[in-house]
Amino acid sequence: MFIDKVKEKFVNRDLKLSKFNLIFKRKMYSLGTLKTKKSFSKIDVNNFVIKLAETKSEIKKAQALRYSVFYKEKKATPTISEKLFRLDYDTVDKFADHVIVIDKNSKGNKNKIVGTYRLIRGDIASKFGGFYTSSEFDLSKILKIYKHYHILELGRSCVHQDYRNGTIMNLLWKAIAEYVKLYDIKILLGCASFHGTNVMKYTNELSYLRKNFLLPDELSVKSLDPKICTISTEINSNINDLRIFFKLPPLLKGYLRIGGKVSHDCFVDYKFNTIDLCVVVKTNNIDEKYKNKYLN
Repeated sequence: MFIDKVKEKFVNRDLKLSKFNLIFKRKMYSLGTLKTKKSFSKIDVNNFVIKLAETKSEIKKAQALRYSVFYKEKKATPTISEKLFRLDYDTVDKFADHVIVIDKNSKGNKNKIVGTYRLIRGDIASKFGGFYTSSEFDLSKILKIYKHYHILELGRSCVHQDYRNGTIMNLLWKAIAEYVKLYDIKILLGCASFHGTNVMKYTNELSYLRKNFLLPDELSVKSLDPKICTISTEINSNINDLRIFFKLPPLLKGYLRIGGKVSHDCFVDYKFNTIDLCVVVKTNNIDEKYKNKYLN
């Protein structure tokens, strides 16, 4: 009980200090009034349940999974309170929807959540400080073309290390596909990352992406990184495209396979120890193979 009170104090302190919270206070919107949810039905597949988190406890368990993946495995740098309570959290979590996959047969582990994805609809983000991606990339061209409620940001994707055989990510995408249909989403966007902060290490990969998967000018996004590295579009002739593609991070490959396009420049996120690209997917352009798999 004492630990819970201390935890609440630290978490609330961090959130009050954030720029997002200042925007919340200034706009004086009611989250409960604005965030009218449509009915999202949970999905049962074998021993797994896929649903939206409905309680603070479920959200905290998703945050705990995120902490174990991002901070313990991938060596992101936690704040003092994140390290103390072993949670990855920010104010965006308060107004996002959290897709979670629960293993009903999980034993010896209090946290049965084995996969999660954070979803932020544009109509919600526009009232509560904007998309998380907006802190790294200028999304103004996209926001001029598409209505906010047709845009969905995907983020904080992670799967427990014991479940990384593709099954959980497929279940997460199945839920996202249902969410896309439910809210008539036209644009998916978010960040996909390379591990580390040395951009030059990924010269061939970034050149390949620019050459083959660059966003069209009307949807282009600009990195807000003040130290953008210039990467040539020339690829080492001794490395073929297929080999480069298979070296890409799994999440990024997943976005590209369904029709995703990427930003010209990247953003180095030193806190999360990643090199981020903005990825955009027009849902009406999703490859037919994946439409049949997820959207039908």
